Amino acid sequence: MKLHLVSGFLGSGKTTAISLACNQLMQNGLGVGVITNDQGINLVDSGFFRSLSIPIRQVINGCFCCNFNQLDQSLQSLIDSERPGIIFAESVGSCTDIVATVLNPLSHFHPDIQITVSAFADSRLLLTLLQGNFTPFDEEVNYIYNKQLEEAGIMVMNKIDLLEAKDLKELKRLAGERFRDKILLYQNSLNKGSIARWLEELDNPQPASSNSPLEINYDLYASGEAKLAWVDQEILIESATKNAIEEASVLISKIHSGIKENNFAIGHLKFLLNGNTKLSYTTAGEADARIMESEKAFFATLLINARVQTEPGTLARLIEDSIKEIETSTGCKIITREISAFQPGFPSATYRMADPFINSQPGGG
Repeated sequence: MKLHLVSGFLGSGKTTAISLACNQLMQNGLGVGVITNDQGINLVDSGFFRSLSIPIRQVINGCFCCNFNQLDQSLQSLIDSERPGIIFAESVGSCTDIVATVLNPLSHFHPDIQITVSAFADSRLLLTLLQGNFTPFDEEVNYIYNKQLEEAGIMVMNKIDLLEAKDLKELKRLAGERFRDKILLYQNSLNKGSIARWLEELDNPQPASSNSPLEINYDLYASGEAKLAWVDQEILIESATKNAIEEASVLISKIHSGIKENNFAIGHLKFLLNGNTKLSYTTAGEADARIMESEKAFFATLLINARVQTEPGTLARLIEDSIKEIETSTGCKIITREISAFQPGFPSATYRMADPFINSQPGGG
C-alpha cells in the first residue's frame, strides 16, 4: 500500500489536487482513501470529499504530528474497511516538520507502507517570496512556509495557469536555483495531464535522503501559527422568498470583501454550501468555484472555515457583522448552529524522529 503525505501552506491547492487525483485513480479501478487534518473539528474539506464519495477519515483538533495516534488509527481504519491501494493524507496548512514527526514515525511503525511527501505552494505567492518582494504574511508565518518547502523531496508549484508566461519562466529559473536537490513539478491541478504527472512521480520510490528532517525553531514555529486566527462556523439560511442560495452567495462575498478591506492576509477562506458546493479564497486569488444563484430554495446551509492573519475575536466579529448586514438587506434569517474561534496552540509532536530506524522519542518542540 502507498501513503502520500501532502503538505504545503494554507490555500496552496492541496485539496483540489488530491480530489482530482483520487478521481483519476478511481476511474482506473484503483481503491483510494483520504485523511484530512485541521486544528478545528468541522472541516469543509471533509464534507467536500464525502460529497465526491471518496472514502475519508479526519484528524482534528491539531496537526498530524500532535495527533499521531489519531492519524495511525485513521490510517488503519481506512485500510481495514476500504482496502485502498493508495491513501492521501493532507496535513493542515500551518504545519511543518512533517518528515521527523509524521513520515519517520509512520515508517518506523509501518515499514511495509511506501510513503512519499509532496509540498505544495501557490506559484504566485512563491514567486513573490523568491523575488524577495513584499508578502502579505508576517515573518513568523513565512518561517512556516519556508520550512514546508525545505523538507519535502517533491515540490509542487501549483496554479501555474494563473501566472503569465514571463512570470512562469522566472519562477522556473528562481526555483531551479534555490531547490536544486528537489523534484520540481509545475502544476495546474485542474489539468488531467498535470495530475497524471504528479501521480507518476508519486509512483516512483523516493530515496530516504530526499526527505530531510528539519532543523527547526519550535518557538518561532509556534509564534507563526499564533499569528493566524481560526474561525469555523456552521449556519442555516432561511428565506421566505426562496432566495437562500443567492443570499448565501451575497454573504460569502461580503465576508471576503470585509477581510480584504481590512487588509487581513488570508491563509484560506473556504465555504461549503449545502454540503456539496465548495468555494475557496486565498490572499493570492479569488474563489475556485461559482454558485448557481438562480436556484430557488427556502433553506441553505453554509460551513465556513476561515484561516486569516488577525485575532480570532476580530475575525469572528467581522463574520457576525456580515451576517447581520445580509439579514437586514435581504430579509432572510441566518441561524448559527455552531461556531469556534481560536488560535492554534503550541505544536507538541507525539514523536520526533530524525531517523525512523533508530528510536522513537516522544516529544517535539
